[in-house]
Order: sequence, then structure tokens, then C-alpha cells
Amino acid sequence: MMGFNHGLVGGAIAYYLPLPIALPVALASHFVLDALPHYGMPHEARDKSKFWKIFFTIDTLATFGLAAYAIIDRHYAMFLGGLFAVLPDFIWVGRVIRTRSFDLSNNDNWFTRWHVRIQRLERPWGLWIELPLATVLFYWVILVLWYR
Repeated sequence: MMGFNHGLVGGAIAYYLPLPIALPVALASHFVLDALPHYGMPHEARDKSKFWKIFFTIDTLATFGLAAYAIIDRHYAMFLGGLFAVLPDFIWVGRVIRTRSFDLSNNDNWFTRWHVRIQRLERPWGLWIELPLATVLFYWVILVLWYR
């Protein structure tokens, strides 16, 4: 699932729940979203795909922009909820930067092995689920919740 979608869902959770409860729920939401059909492709294709690299870069920048916007607009709880919802993917970002590959198959601990296994529905056609989801979530979280 896109980091942007994870961040928006985590922010919405932190909006509705008290912070001590919201943070573990936002963290758990990451794995629920990753178990749903979403965009992805085998790592061999990711390493060669210009579209994937552009998509990954835009998603990363949009997610950091969302975080910055939450801080600037003083939505600290929503920022923390979004951060906790995105947190499990930071493991992958570090590996991608270190190895210069999107190969996530060499998992040396139980957590990363489990995290990869729950993403069985990661498919190229998942883009048609993630982009409309991002649009709806963006409208709901930013335009409805933040400006109530």
C-alpha cells in the first residue's frame, strides 16, 4: 500500500481516537491495509521499471509533504497517527537505499518475513484500487476532518 494512504488512514484514526489508543491502532492499520489488494510487482520488474521508481518517489514526497503539512497546521496527533501507520515501511526504505534494489525477499527476522507474507494481493492492477482510495482518503482527511 502507498505510504500516502497509510499516512492518511493513521491520521484519521488519530483524529477519532484518543492518542494513547490511536497510536497502536494506527500501527495495526498498516498491516490491515497491506493485506488488501494494492499496487505492486515482482522486485525484478520494480528494479527495471521507470514507472515504479517515479511512483515510489512521488509517493514518498507526497507522504513527507502530508507529514509536514500536519505539523505546520498544528495537527500533531494526526501527524503521530500517520507516522505510526507508515512506520513499518521504514524498514524497506532503508533496505532499498542500502541495496539499490526493491528486492524484499531476503528477510532475516520474523517481522519482515511476516510483513512480506501478508502482502499476497500486491499486483500491478492494484494501482486502480490505490489511486481512487488515495483520492477519497485525501478528500475525507484533509478537506473534511482538518477543516471542521
